Amino acid sequence: MVNGTPGICAACAAHTIQPVAAAHCAVCSQTLAAAGAVCGNVICGWPPERRFFTRVDAVAMYSGSLEAVLKRFKYPPSRPGWAAIFGRLLVGWLETHADRVADIDLIVGNPTHATRQPFQHIEMIMRAAAAEDTAQRWPLAATDPPPLVKTAETPRSAACHREAKMEAARRHAKALALNTDVSDQRILLVDDVFTTGAQFHTVGRYLIETGHAHEVRGLVLARVPWS
Repeated sequence: MVNGTPGICAACAAHTIQPVAAAHCAVCSQTLAAAGAVCGNVICGWPPERRFFTRVDAVAMYSGSLEAVLKRFKYPPSRPGWAAIFGRLLVGWLETHADRVADIDLIVGNPTHATRQPFQHIEMIMRAAAAEDTAQRWPLAATDPPPLVKTAETPRSAACHREAKMEAARRHAKALALNTDVSDQRILLVDDVFTTGAQFHTVGRYLIETGHAHEVRGLVLARVPWS
């Protein structure tokens, strides 16, 4: 059983997970050698109108215990109970960074296809987050059905190099469909992990060019650190 508020959950988790560094990229949350250093992520050097997202914040870095439990959650033999914790971490982050999302109109998950095995992990996390937001403080999208869906399965890119990740991200975006009018809205796109930003680029492009969204920002549970 999960007890306590999302804020308490986030504060407690902060003692066991690697936080985003004080010196980090303002676009992708990657750790920098020093404040003001240039990020090595190619996408971060693109102007926002080419990148199709403004920035992506991260709850923490993809390492240690957070990396371990995310893998146990996503891949067989999976532990779906972690969705409740991840939902709480997302809401806890929103509560402690309210100024960063005060103008957001809609919070949506980066969708998975219905055939994803062992389950649709992003949709499960978004349902858990909505359940935790009992005061309905945040513009979390409806979850049944969600406003953004994936209509077909596409190749995964977890172990791919940069170019392959971008091609997989393009295929992912081509399989998306909107069930809701997002015209002129500022959207917060939620995912579990950020590596290169390829999917935020292609999904952001879809939301802006096809859905006519005003702006896309991102929030992830974990930012993969680069060596």
